[in-house]
Amino acid sequence: MKKQIKFIGMILAFVTLFLVSCNSGSLQTPDETDAGSLPPVDTDDSGNGGSEVMGSIQYAPDNYNMWDNWYVEIDGVVHLIHLKGLKDGVGYDQDAEAQRGFGHAISTDLVHWEEQDDILNVADSDNLYDVDFRYTGSAIYHDGKCYVYYTMRRWNGQRIGVAVSEDMENWTEYVGNPVLVPDGRYFITFESPDSGNSTSEDWPTIDCRDFLVIPDPETDGFLGYFVASAEGAFTSPTAVVGLAYSKDLLNWEQLGIVYRPNGVSMPEMIDVFEINGTWYMTLTTAKNNGGLNMFSDPYISRAQIYASASTPRGPFVENREDNVLFGGQYLSGYSARTILFRDQLRMMYTDSNGGSSVLSLPKTVGLNEDGYLCLFYASDLLDVLRTGSLTTNILVQPSTSFAWNTHGGVWTKSGNSMSITTDPYSWQAAIFDSISMNMEMCFTMEASSTASSFGIALTNSAAPSVLNDINHLLVLDRENDRVYLTDSTWELQNCRYFDFDDNKEYEIRMLLVGNTIELYINGEFVFNSSITNTGRNHAGIFANDGSMSVKDLELYKLES
Repeated sequence: MKKQIKFIGMILAFVTLFLVSCNSGSLQTPDETDAGSLPPVDTDDSGNGGSEVMGSIQYAPDNYNMWDNWYVEIDGVVHLIHLKGLKDGVGYDQDAEAQRGFGHAISTDLVHWEEQDDILNVADSDNLYDVDFRYTGSAIYHDGKCYVYYTMRRWNGQRIGVAVSEDMENWTEYVGNPVLVPDGRYFITFESPDSGNSTSEDWPTIDCRDFLVIPDPETDGFLGYFVASAEGAFTSPTAVVGLAYSKDLLNWEQLGIVYRPNGVSMPEMIDVFEINGTWYMTLTTAKNNGGLNMFSDPYISRAQIYASASTPRGPFVENREDNVLFGGQYLSGYSARTILFRDQLRMMYTDSNGGSSVLSLPKTVGLNEDGYLCLFYASDLLDVLRTGSLTTNILVQPSTSFAWNTHGGVWTKSGNSMSITTDPYSWQAAIFDSISMNMEMCFTMEASSTASSFGIALTNSAAPSVLNDINHLLVLDRENDRVYLTDSTWELQNCRYFDFDDNKEYEIRMLLVGNTIELYINGEFVFNSSITNTGRNHAGIFANDGSMSVKDLELYKLES
């Protein structure tokens, strides 16, 4: 039996002119064509679809890029803590940047975020080993206090520190920092730098970072996962994931290695959680971390992969038939963490969004029908983005040639249904008359359809009539088991593997938000990519080489 859904990403990232960020403020929201407002959703002055939550979608800190991020919920408020990436074109004080703290934002719905003052500036520390800006950590709330762990750095030497707060504003760094350094029984240590990747005898390169802390389900203590280096089967030391245990969140006993990568690759941004009795570890890695054949999807170059275990103490092992949670090229999403929110496990990640990184929209974490770990459309969270319905009247059926008036078929429409039979080996698009900056399209391709491929067309042309007027085509290629993004000349730009079945109905959902396009198939998140959002988008449907019947067609205007 064919393996079902795998996440769709990109093999080639493309850089475009005039990138539009949802929260950049650089482009005025255009006039948009509505068919009417949705009864449950009113657009108020804040532009947040009637939600009482203020703040921006696709959050990024002012004058910085989003980077690694993690979350903790306290009294109904979710606190986002994150690294801040430098942004092109901004004049930074480099001395201050070397000691910058963490970004901080809050939300009550995981969709809208309000930026807060930075926390835990390195300049406030007098620890000998805590002098360069801190790397990734985690947060946990226990007995009225929030513990934020972070990677202490002195050049390339890494250790784990912790700070504590009762109000998320005033922080006390633990006087016993560092709370964790690599144990020589398992890992390369500061006492054995010749075994590592050292560049200096005085300040050697030692891995000890990305500390993740979770409650231990078997005791009243806590488990901590961290990246360190160890000797193994390869010619050079390899980054592995270690495990530690604590009863009080301050004193940690190291228990050994719980995950070794299958390839010479570097795990980053660990997360660990349980679903239906199985424990999962997710982590970010890439082909530029030393391995080329580590992904179950051959098209991608960076991914959030996963391994599983029967207990949180491991060992965690990858399924090489399916080890990609989501991924793509270097302008795709990466660096993910989860949070239990409204009784469901949610995941967010850093979304490159056309080169200007932002926080992704939330997804729900679960298992698909084949038991593989997947992300799903979070309807209970994301429906708030809808600010109105858009018409799906056909504006034009553009010719399929850049220069000649050729067509591959004729679409017919009745209510929320559409159909076409194309000429052999030919294709045809139908463009709708509505215009919006951000939008959501939903439709179901009926099982009787025979088209070898189909998908979504996007254009910013006021009167698209020829192929050159179409900016992007998101192609669901049933014949070759893939999903990919192209320009008007059908040049493949981003691609992910997807195993299509014949004679199967597929529910399709596309979200265009800012400079990111997302695709869900039967509820599963399968593709995301950077894309040029001009602010005045028409959407449409196309079919190629066969018949296609579409039902339940809906188009929504989304919060800008």
